[in-house]
Amino acid sequence: MKSRKIQRRSKRSKRSKRSRIRHKGGQAPPTVYKFFNIFHYGDQLFNLKFFYDISDVLKANNIIINYYYSPYITNVGELERYVNKDTMKLDSMDHKPPDAIQLWMGESVPDPTQPDGKRAYVPAIDTYFKIFYQEILKKMNLDQKGIDTSLFQKEDYLNDIYNKLDPKFKDLDVLIINGQPQSGQFAYDAGKMDAMCTRLASKYKVATTSPVNDSIVCTMKDGLKLQDIGAISTHAKYIVGILTGPFTPCFNKQAKEYVQKWYILYNGDISFDEIPGKTKMIKTSDNLGEIDL
Repeated sequence: MKSRKIQRRSKRSKRSKRSRIRHKGGQAPPTVYKFFNIFHYGDQLFNLKFFYDISDVLKANNIIINYYYSPYITNVGELERYVNKDTMKLDSMDHKPPDAIQLWMGESVPDPTQPDGKRAYVPAIDTYFKIFYQEILKKMNLDQKGIDTSLFQKEDYLNDIYNKLDPKFKDLDVLIINGQPQSGQFAYDAGKMDAMCTRLASKYKVATTSPVNDSIVCTMKDGLKLQDIGAISTHAKYIVGILTGPFTPCFNKQAKEYVQKWYILYNGDISFDEIPGKTKMIKTSDNLGEIDL
């Protein structure tokens, strides 16, 4: 009997020791929020990029995010570039708990001008995300912290990435995001797209995100990641692109200030409030010939 009491005391002592280690310095255990997204790379990056940008705030408020990505993601390394391990744990949808919250850019956001107080579609995409990110902050009780919720976040880490790039990707005249879209954003015609890229490359310093021919510099051929494309965007005079995953990293404050014109290839009706007069919408492949600097 005495031996059993000693064993129980020993076990309690070990548990107490582990507890002291876990809460060293009297710090409370972190608050964990669980989020997920069931769609493609661009949808994931709109979320992860924002969490990465506010990671200092998350750390200061002792917050950990468990984020679950969709089966569409086959190259997890693209997402890991946007993970601060102090504030986020990345996992697949297979391990998503029932109480995780979906974060998707198609969700309704508050709009007091609407009868039900919500709106599923805001034409200005940057205005939508300003509200969308504010709603994410509300879920974490951070909405009163004065956090910038602009789509065009200040991302200083892109400067370091840019400085390490091969010179052929620096100071571009045109960055072209030319990969085939996966969600019907644009009626893609490979022949017309390649013709546009070739025409622009004959007159300007150009880089594409998908291969066209051996003479045109391409991020994919050099094994660059989506975050690297974001770095390239900070010093590109013009951006021509389909609103797909590789476009998402280009929404940063440096690009907002540097890029002279954004040619957006998209078959819907969208606009941008934060870059007025600097965008031109191209809705069909037949209109690609209109693109010139």
